[in-house]
Amino acid sequence: MEVFYAILFFIIGSVLASFYCVLATRLPEGKSIIKPRSHCIFCKHELSWYELIPIFSFVFLKGKCHACGKKIPIHTFLTEIITGFLFSCAYLYYGFSYNFYVSLILISLGILIFISDFLYMIILDSPLIIAGISLFLLKWHFYNVDTAFSSLIEGGIMFLFMIVVAILGKILFKREALGGGDIKLSFLIGMTVGIPYGFMVLVLSTFLALPYATFSLLTNTSHEVPYGPFLISALCLVFLYYDKFSYILNLFM
Repeated sequence: MEVFYAILFFIIGSVLASFYCVLATRLPEGKSIIKPRSHCIFCKHELSWYELIPIFSFVFLKGKCHACGKKIPIHTFLTEIITGFLFSCAYLYYGFSYNFYVSLILISLGILIFISDFLYMIILDSPLIIAGISLFLLKWHFYNVDTAFSSLIEGGIMFLFMIVVAILGKILFKREALGGGDIKLSFLIGMTVGIPYGFMVLVLSTFLALPYATFSLLTNTSHEVPYGPFLISALCLVFLYYDKFSYILNLFM
């Protein structure tokens, strides 16, 4: 039965990934996610149903547009495989539990943030709102209403802390130090892992972002670093290895 569910969640993850790619590339440009229909970016050929099947269509079409023959960008194909794989691993690791459902939320949010923040330097509000509501309801269902509302308070503390960091950064560096999306994401960090693990996420995200920021400065490619992907990556690591970070925290406390 575990194999069946692992395959099922791989399929669900790959299907959702295809939808996430549409959301993360259309919404930042103010486009509808319904119209126009999915099409080839080169010849504008509207894709038929058999050209929209996650993973299978890319393999079946040999990575080329059926109409014009040009190569289809591989990033959607890879995103579908990665998301399906992560969904499947989440089930195999946690089973049907609170951590499993939270993992699905974090994986989904991570995929959206990686695409939108790296391409457009934007973290979309709607996924953050949906994720926040989902986390609140999960905590209420698996624990109790007090735990759910306590997570809102912890999220608020993280949110206020990041606002202070943003203000100080602007004063010190005479420019925006944090984007609004990063500050809003910190609310979800507090909701998910609480305090003080939320602060550990911030510290870890800084170390994760350092190599990318250094490379960007040395190559002069950009002076702006999309911080969201590193924040969500750090959150996933702290959530996954909660016991390990708990041990580290106990050493300092």
